[in-house]
Amino acid sequence: ELVAEGGVGGRAARYRTNNETLLSGMRDMGFDEYLPPERQSVIITAFCYPKHPRFEFQEFYRRLNDKGFVIYPGKVSDIDCFRIGNIGRLFENDMSALLAAIRTTIDEMGVTLEPA
Repeated sequence: ELVAEGGVGGRAARYRTNNETLLSGMRDMGFDEYLPPERQSVIITAFCYPKHPRFEFQEFYRRLNDKGFVIYPGKVSDIDCFRIGNIGRLFENDMSALLAAIRTTIDEMGVTLEPA
């Protein structure tokens, strides 16, 4: 698979595309990344919990999981966040499907966000 994908460079390009798709969609919904862009990798991205009073991570996680998507709790001590991976057997259409599920989930939860 690695050779068919164009080697390490080809795979890295797919990871970059996945990450760009994810970041664009999450920003459009109003989510903020934990790290500034210059410190961010294309492998996994941490997003801050929205400040909306109806956002509750466990419910958000459960609803996404029920839709077939798994995200990860953050491992940051000074801020509540969650992480989304961009690697593995994931492609741009998978990231777009995840973004659609996130949009549906926050709508179901009654969470409204303002894009930056």
